Amino acid sequence: MLRIERWAIAALACSLLCGCGGGNGLDTAPTTGEITYRGKPLPYGSISFRPKAGPPSTGPIGSDGTFEMSTYRDGDGAILGMNDVMISATELHAGTAKPVEAGVEMPVPKSLIPAKYTAFSTSGLNAEVKEGEKNHFVFELKD
Repeated sequence: MLRIERWAIAALACSLLCGCGGGNGLDTAPTTGEITYRGKPLPYGSISFRPKAGPPSTGPIGSDGTFEMSTYRDGDGAILGMNDVMISATELHAGTAKPVEAGVEMPVPKSLIPAKYTAFSTSGLNAEVKEGEKNHFVFELKD
C-alpha cells in the first residue's frame, strides 16, 4: 500500500511541475490574419507557420478568409520569431471533391490556389511573430 501512495504522490508532483501544456514548449504569441486570393477572401483551407526551431503552428481558414494560429493548444498562437508560411486550399476544403467509390483509393485533392503556396520552400511567404505585438498578418495570394 505504501508503494502505491508513493507512486501517486510522484505522479501528482510530475503533473504539477509539467503542467497541462506537456512540458518545456517554446514561447508563443497570439497570431491571426487574413488571406485573399484574386482580390477576395479565401473562404476555406488551412495555413501553417514553421518556425526555425520547434513545432509548426496551424489554423483553419474561415469563410471570411481569416485565421487564428494554434501551436500547443487552441488559439495560443505561433512560436516567436521568423516563421515560413504555407497555405493549403483544395477541393476537399471547399467541399467540391467528387465522392470516391468504396474500395477505391482516394486521389490527392486538387489545389484551388497556385501550387507554389502549398510548400514552405516555395511559397515565398513568411511572418515574424513578436512578443507583445498584434501579430496580425495579411497574405495576398496571386496567380
